[in-house]
Amino acid sequence: MIFLYDGTFEGFLSAVFDAFPLKENVAIEKKEKSQSVLFAEIREVETSSEKAGRVADKLLSICGKRGFSAIVYIFLSETESCETYAFYLIKSVIKYGSKAFSRFQDEKIARAMEIRKKVSKECERFLGILRFSELSNGIFYAPCEPDFNILPIITGHFYERLSGTKWMIHDLRRGIAVYHCNGKTESVEFIDEITSHLNMSTLLGKSENEEDFARMWSGYFKIIAIENRMNPKLQRQFMPQRYWKYLTEKKN
Repeated sequence: MIFLYDGTFEGFLSAVFDAFPLKENVAIEKKEKSQSVLFAEIREVETSSEKAGRVADKLLSICGKRGFSAIVYIFLSETESCETYAFYLIKSVIKYGSKAFSRFQDEKIARAMEIRKKVSKECERFLGILRFSELSNGIFYAPCEPDFNILPIITGHFYERLSGTKWMIHDLRRGIAVYHCNGKTESVEFIDEITSHLNMSTLLGKSENEEDFARMWSGYFKIIAIENRMNPKLQRQFMPQRYWKYLTEKKN
């Protein structure tokens, strides 16, 4: 049986609630990405805050926030079959408790925890490499193209540190963004598909002072660098080149 949900985490937990009691093999898939499987029974899941809340409360009571976050990370990885691995991990947590996370002899658990680790590592990287620039409208804007859907995870970090500033973090790959203003952070709905993937710096332009700050930061970066100790290969090892696109110090 295949359970189809709306793509949200709340929808996924609702599907888990419906699928968990069944003894037969089940799969959980997003409606938009689901493919027809011959002879498979399809069940569309209605997203329910009550069902999702009950599943979340149960997991939190067993494995705490840290364990629950591992399930969230796997879901947000958006990797192939991420729902299958997250669902398998949830069933293992219900059966084995917190010990489920260390059952690496189980290939599915090992794969699930590998996915969690990759998402966590990318989150840590972006907490350090995300670069904000001031746009002409006064908003501090940070474009990015992460491999995983990490905006829901890293938003809290910047909310705490930039609480008095208007800012936006824009995931150009997925066409989603979060916007912070007056102590509130919310998801951004773009006007159209093109705008959702367009760098706002190109559309709105930067503030008068932004280019000066960018040149000063780039110059500072060059001055403190020790030329005879430059090691581009090692740099790429610690910071893959795909992340350099939005680093101010790497543009010049």
